[in-house]
Amino acid sequence: MKRRIADIVTSVRSAALKNGASAFVDQGIISGFNFATFILLARWMDTSHFGVYVLAFSGLMFVQTIQHSLITRAHNILGVRLGKDEYESFSRSVLLMSIALALSVVVITLLLALTFSSIGLDGWLIPTIGVGVAALPWLVQDSFRRILYTSQRVRAAAANDFVSYGLQAGLVAFLFFTGGDSNILTVFTILAASSLAACAVGVFQLRTLFSGWTISLPAVRKDIATVWNYGKWLSTGEFVGWIGHNGHTWLIGGLLGAPLVAGYRAASYVTNILNPFDLAVTNYLPVEASRILHDEGRSAMLSWLGRQAIILALPYALIAAGISLSSLWLLDVFYDARYVTGLLALILSIKAWSRFLGFMVNFVRIGLMAAENNLPIFISQAISLVLFAVMSTALISWMGIIAAPIARIAIESVIGLYLMNSLMSEASTRAVPTHTAGG
Repeated sequence: MKRRIADIVTSVRSAALKNGASAFVDQGIISGFNFATFILLARWMDTSHFGVYVLAFSGLMFVQTIQHSLITRAHNILGVRLGKDEYESFSRSVLLMSIALALSVVVITLLLALTFSSIGLDGWLIPTIGVGVAALPWLVQDSFRRILYTSQRVRAAAANDFVSYGLQAGLVAFLFFTGGDSNILTVFTILAASSLAACAVGVFQLRTLFSGWTISLPAVRKDIATVWNYGKWLSTGEFVGWIGHNGHTWLIGGLLGAPLVAGYRAASYVTNILNPFDLAVTNYLPVEASRILHDEGRSAMLSWLGRQAIILALPYALIAAGISLSSLWLLDVFYDARYVTGLLALILSIKAWSRFLGFMVNFVRIGLMAAENNLPIFISQAISLVLFAVMSTALISWMGIIAAPIARIAIESVIGLYLMNSLMSEASTRAVPTHTAGG
């Protein structure tokens, strides 16, 4: 028995080392190309159009967040516990769910576009159509990469993301340097085309899933129930939490106008230098945490998560400090004079530390997700929304955009304390739930 446990520990650690490094590479690819795309768009588009694009793109990211929390996160957590046949059936069901969600988004954006056209809101017509154009390939590509993560094919996920985000940045750069038209619909069409190319790669990478695929309605219904049972609180919490985390953009737009949205997002986006840490943790660690919990137990999983938090906190804090100390210089490097101001530099500095707090809170959230205890996550997001609605609205109305990152620090502190208490208060002997999927 001891030898068997030692073999399991060695296997998990080896996989963590190999795939953990690949996860950082993957998130570096995504973050690097996304960052380049954003900087080019900020320089290319005029301030008001860029502000509207940011708001529309945040809607697309909202749907992606809901898809991951409701559908693909369940695949990451539960899929690692399934046998080959069950896993393949479950994966196919998850892809069908993602496609169905994406198609529903396309229909909704079409209806919204018709509504905006009929009531004369022409300023929102093109951005809404743009989201509809990009939604299907964007969401399906994200599903492919999440499934590759579950099967520990992180390098394959990185290759897929290189195609998607690299092509996206390359096309934007080409139009920027050749003086192309900075039209919002053009940008969303680029997102759609690059995602579609990556989807073609994803079909090849996951070709064994599609070999001889026949849809079994009972299996799909069973998998939908499994996914919903796992993701209902998590997705509801993400819905609420997205408003708390990203609502500042919309709140600033509503209270202060689209040009200030552009300034706030331009400043805060520089902190996406930290994205490889954030996204590698949220994409890779839940899969490993679930695997360790299933194989070694709750105590081993919590100890492992604690070690990851300690190891990653120092480099994250050092980079955050570097951003904070050189905030004005960074704005000058990445943007033109429109975004190089003392106010935006201060926003960038504060935003870096709010992200550090959020990064540390994520380790606690991952422990709860791996244990399939998602209700506290929902409650924490509800708390976040209440604090956002009261605190952020009042402070932004009074102080302007500088209040947004300050409020975020206060909110992260409160929900972090609540989630830590929820994780620690659970009985250490709590049984790991078992699920079956597919059929």
